[in-house]
Amino acid sequence: MLKKIGNILLWVVLFGGIVALLGFAEVKRNTTLCKEINIRVLQNDTDFFITPLEIRKLITDQQGELIGKAMDKIDIHKMEQMLMANAYVIDAQVYATLDGNLELRVKQKKPIVRIMNSDDESYYLDSLGNLMPLSLDFTARTLVVNGAVNEPYSMYYGHNVKQIEKDTNMHSTLPGIYKLSSYIYHNPFWKAQITQVYVDSAKDFCLVPRVGSQRIVFGDTTDMVQKFDKLWILYRDGLSATGKWNDYSSINLKFKHQIICTKK
Repeated sequence: MLKKIGNILLWVVLFGGIVALLGFAEVKRNTTLCKEINIRVLQNDTDFFITPLEIRKLITDQQGELIGKAMDKIDIHKMEQMLMANAYVIDAQVYATLDGNLELRVKQKKPIVRIMNSDDESYYLDSLGNLMPLSLDFTARTLVVNGAVNEPYSMYYGHNVKQIEKDTNMHSTLPGIYKLSSYIYHNPFWKAQITQVYVDSAKDFCLVPRVGSQRIVFGDTTDMVQKFDKLWILYRDGLSATGKWNDYSSINLKFKHQIICTKK
């Protein structure tokens, strides 16, 4: 019985000690002055839609000069919210260290396709299906989709393509564009070979290849993987074997179990 009571008292003392240490750490953090700001932008490839210098300006505009400011006067939560609201940011983590450093980790969105709609307005879709505006300072090298794309950026910004697809009031080509673009982006061969997608008046996707001058009529994203498999077989066993890459004006993949090639 005494041993049990002793164990309980030991745990109470340990818990009290931990609470005291945490309280001391919090007091120390609150009274510590900010002496350094470390900003790291996590980006893919060489894309730089937002730079550490721009982030530094954003947080200074919001909360004033931070160097020399007490840590308890810096609103970290508000700072994270502001960064997350940025059109080029997918995630932001901000925290303070006990020795007076403010650490910011900002992750950029990754554009996978540039859309040029029928009103000559351009914007991106990112890897998660979010809309992104163009940047005045940087242009990403991505697949381009144009033609009969009527969706304006202002109407669809803030919506993910998955939300758009579920909304029966939104009859949009964006979910299909995202599915097709995402598949192409994640396949090294098709990413290198397909440079553009044109949406025709029937809303069929037409692929523009880097090698070969033919128009590839893809249709919609129904049986998308099978269509790419058919095209790959044609490339491997047909066009590569014969070398006749420019003999056809069009390749139609819309029909199941067949490919229709039209000669020039």
